[in-house]
Amino acid sequence: MIRGIYTATSALGLQEIKQNIWTNNLANIDTPGFKKELLLVEAAEEKRLYRFSEVGGSGYLGEMPFGVQPQNETATDFTQGRLESSGNPLDLAIEGDGFFVVDTPQGEAYTRAGNFTLSNEGVLITLGGYPVLGEGGEIALPEGGQIVVDQTGRVSMAGMEVDRIRVVDFDDRSRLQRIGENLFVSDQNTLPEESQNFRIRQGYLEKSNLDMIEGMVTMIEAFREYEMNQRLLQTQDEALDRAVNEIARLR
Repeated sequence: MIRGIYTATSALGLQEIKQNIWTNNLANIDTPGFKKELLLVEAAEEKRLYRFSEVGGSGYLGEMPFGVQPQNETATDFTQGRLESSGNPLDLAIEGDGFFVVDTPQGEAYTRAGNFTLSNEGVLITLGGYPVLGEGGEIALPEGGQIVVDQTGRVSMAGMEVDRIRVVDFDDRSRLQRIGENLFVSDQNTLPEESQNFRIRQGYLEKSNLDMIEGMVTMIEAFREYEMNQRLLQTQDEALDRAVNEIARLR
């Protein structure tokens, strides 16, 4: 019975985490370039069991698993979302593999969100104010003229090439970490490489890769699983109460 209580309790905690993750996914369904998070689950660590006697001493009974637990990190689904036309020449979408590179106070970060704008100095920036990096660094655009970005990322104005937008990719995307603002960073063992399999679509935005129906179904499943384990926990508690307070009275 005690094992059943531990198992049901661990499942309750797991479903709470699952609901929080998918609530955040659904909240970002209209965020350009957003990549949904997935919960990774593993068996909980086994616990050692001992029998203690009234006269002292204890006997080792073995090990017993106690339910499930989330892994230390969530996984990110990096599949491409659908591309939607916006008509804004500063909106860019990556069709294929890769990430835009932006400059943050903590160093380079990577994003699939291409809803860019211009700073007061004419620098191409994210909505968070971080410069988008080209092969020559920050991309400063002169005033006036039509901005043209071709499929390879070359930025031109009045027929003159200004720079080429950097698009990079990683051998192991699972090592990328979210830092907020729809940005990712890589660890020291995961270096970016220039992406080879992409094309830039000017005037388009990549939508979130979350399907609304999938998100709602997952939330409903998590809620029902939470209710089921809540009832199981209550049943285990009632059985334990009877074993302690009623069965002990029988002669």
